[in-house]
Amino acid sequence: MEALAPAAPAGDGEALRAALLPAVKQFIAEERAGIETAHRGGASGLEVVARHADLVDAVVCQLFRLAEGVVPPALRERSEGCALVALGGYGRRELNPGSDVDVMFLYPRRVDGYVAAILNHVLYFLWDLGFSVGHSCRSLNDAMRMMDADLTARTSMLEARFLAGRPDVFAGFQERMWRTLQGRRAQQYIQLKLREQLQRHSKYGGSVYLQEPNVKEGPGGLRDFHTALWVARARHRLDDLKALPALGLLSPVELAQCLQGLDFLLRVRSELHYLHGGKSDVLSLSLQVPVAANLGFRDEATYGVERFMQQYYTRAGALHQFSGHLIERCVARPGSHVEAVMKKLRARDIGDEFTELNRQIHILPGKRHCFREDPIRLLKIFWYRQELGYDLSPEAKEAIRTNLDLIDDDFRRSNRALGFFLAILKAPRGVADTLRQMHQLGVLSAYIPEFARVACLVQFDYYHRYTVDEHTFVLLDYLEALAEATDPRLQEFRRIAGELKKPEVLKQAILFHDLGKGEGHGHVERGVAIAEAALTRMGLAESDIAGVKFLVAQHLSMAHIAERRDLDDERLIIDFARLVGDEDLLKMLYLLTYLDINAVGPQVWTDWKGTLLWELFIKTHTILTRGVPEGEEEHRKAANLRAALVAELGEEFGPEVVRQHLTLMPSRYVLTTSSTKVAQHLQLIEQVRRGEPVAIRWDAYPMAGYSEVSVCAPGAPGRFARVVGTLTANGINILTAQLFSRADGVMIRTFQVSDGRGAALEDETVWHRFARDLKGVILEQVAVRDLIKARRRDLLAKPTPGAREMQTRVEFDDLVSDRYTVIDIRAPDRLGLLYVISSTLSDMDLDVALAKIATEVDQAVDVFYVTEKDGSKVAEGDRMEAIRQALVHAIAEGIA
Repeated sequence: MEALAPAAPAGDGEALRAALLPAVKQFIAEERAGIETAHRGGASGLEVVARHADLVDAVVCQLFRLAEGVVPPALRERSEGCALVALGGYGRRELNPGSDVDVMFLYPRRVDGYVAAILNHVLYFLWDLGFSVGHSCRSLNDAMRMMDADLTARTSMLEARFLAGRPDVFAGFQERMWRTLQGRRAQQYIQLKLREQLQRHSKYGGSVYLQEPNVKEGPGGLRDFHTALWVARARHRLDDLKALPALGLLSPVELAQCLQGLDFLLRVRSELHYLHGGKSDVLSLSLQVPVAANLGFRDEATYGVERFMQQYYTRAGALHQFSGHLIERCVARPGSHVEAVMKKLRARDIGDEFTELNRQIHILPGKRHCFREDPIRLLKIFWYRQELGYDLSPEAKEAIRTNLDLIDDDFRRSNRALGFFLAILKAPRGVADTLRQMHQLGVLSAYIPEFARVACLVQFDYYHRYTVDEHTFVLLDYLEALAEATDPRLQEFRRIAGELKKPEVLKQAILFHDLGKGEGHGHVERGVAIAEAALTRMGLAESDIAGVKFLVAQHLSMAHIAERRDLDDERLIIDFARLVGDEDLLKMLYLLTYLDINAVGPQVWTDWKGTLLWELFIKTHTILTRGVPEGEEEHRKAANLRAALVAELGEEFGPEVVRQHLTLMPSRYVLTTSSTKVAQHLQLIEQVRRGEPVAIRWDAYPMAGYSEVSVCAPGAPGRFARVVGTLTANGINILTAQLFSRADGVMIRTFQVSDGRGAALEDETVWHRFARDLKGVILEQVAVRDLIKARRRDLLAKPTPGAREMQTRVEFDDLVSDRYTVIDIRAPDRLGLLYVISSTLSDMDLDVALAKIATEVDQAVDVFYVTEKDGSKVAEGDRMEAIRQALVHAIAEGIA
């Protein structure tokens, strides 16, 4: 760099910096471009971070030498000098493109003019060059005090590496550091780092397999491996990773696998930094596609990114496990001969050559042959773990891993193996934790090879938070948690879970319900075939296999019916009850549906979904326990209900008023509306009869997660869309809509709504404003589109394309209902979408009888029961195609 600089006045640091700055910037830019080119060409993650560190070394060391050249000789002669030290990630030569550069100026006793001049010259130059520098200036005593007082500083100094200046000062620092980090103080440091790791894991999601992992700080991230190295350094003064096998902390194979995982994560982090133009550690959904493509995972549709994320989770999971092994082996110190004798005295034989010591299951050195003698012990050891509540010791885990080859076809067909596997599943608690550890150690996939297909398998969408295997274990976590649930909303689930005759059938269905995803699309049908083949091979009873197959085959059905079909359609409920056929199967399917939705991710399960699901469950349960209703003709049943309602409400409203209202209403209204609701509707109709343009009533149901608003007004073309638009303009989230038209033209529209966050809307000011706005819309004092534009201008415009824009799907179903054509619409969710759809249906001269609205994170799933103006179903062919095209166009282009 000196050769690049033009002449500058001797001793003039600022002039020298000004003269050198352009050339040094160009040098750094060229070097960084070369490193990025190497990265794009497939250079390893370890190589890229080392080259970045080497580049910074070259710049920093040269700046230090230049600084020495401009410091006046008199200052230099009177000074004790200093050492320039790299810390943290820079100290271990692990710099990604956007990483900070942490340095320490270390001096023997006090800061003098020489040290101050060196520090100012180096730091100002680095800042002018654009480096993000973390710096400190400390005496040896200050550094020791800081190590004692601050855990982060102590960890950073453990990574210290000499750069320039006085090497003897750095050597003195290292000697004092290691002298103070021995014995009890080393153990205290290790315990603090392990506590810090637990807190970090909790903060960053608690799982390696999150949808958007933090590559640095999350479980399985780089920091896990760093923590293991810090523990090894504190325990064994580790200087080089290559020394780990010699210390007995990792085998050569384990070290190689660790380095592969480390290399992959460093490569991913470098790519994130390049894409972001700086420090970035979260592998968000929006970045996963470009990161995958740039790292060579290119394929059709989303398969490339899914393969990339599966590789990420595999590498991160392995790094997480090996980091844990390394920490365990560091913490489990070999004791003295006396300690060894005492350990033997405390040990307790628990059977099958297994020994309990300090609440861990051990396999003593002389018993390592136990799995060869009886391979079924590879399952039985997990049964002991679950029954006794003890963890497996590090050597027991290692013995399990090295004997996985014993789980062969004979093992998988063994009745003894099945017996212990079922015993694990039948336990009331600890099942999820046990199966998760079986999976981590390779036993679960060895016993059920089909499970290996979903290991670390990601579904690239905004809906699923976990990988398929972790999602399965989360379901089991939630099932066990029901036993201790205190939330009033979970008490029915808790009661039903406690009533199951064979809970192990439900747990097997949970294990198999998503295995079909490992083979591509159509995962339900594939999952049924996988479950049948695997469970038959294992020797499960045929009746239990049938139960598991049913639950896997129908695990999406209950949510589909509850959220997207008319639950007042008696024929639909009867058909579903006949499909289920058994009360215990219904209970298991109900629980599986709840668990599956809840384990997808946060905020996916809502009280509203719970209300719908409970309604379907209780109606189906009633039919299964009381039998299918006799075939009473619908008009006769309606006539009987009319007579009962007239008798009940006649005193309050007058028999003739009630009779006339029920006669003017369609039979479906009489069959599905409670007497309380009929009374409320009569009150609204009376207000309209007295001259009100519109009558409104709202009620909140906080425990169910929704409010209900009924709107009564004379019918008019497009009025349903206008009511929807007015609700939208007031920020009210619509869940369902039901419409009934009297023969005299009076319409009653009932909407179940929420505040948009899954809670009932109880703010009276919102409802008063809605009533005022709707009155203005009905009287045509204001156009509903103008009302929406005034408050939410962008809702009706063409939507802005997202990072992953999905195609709108419009499907028609003429079979599910005797009276209506059902239109299913899937589209990217956005505010105002329901108004766009309802306006389009109105423009197409369709009457909406029922609407059910659902959202799956980034997708709207809306269902409309419609007829033509004359009450007939929509004709197939050109008419349906015209409606489809109109909806797709309106959703894509807006209606502003």
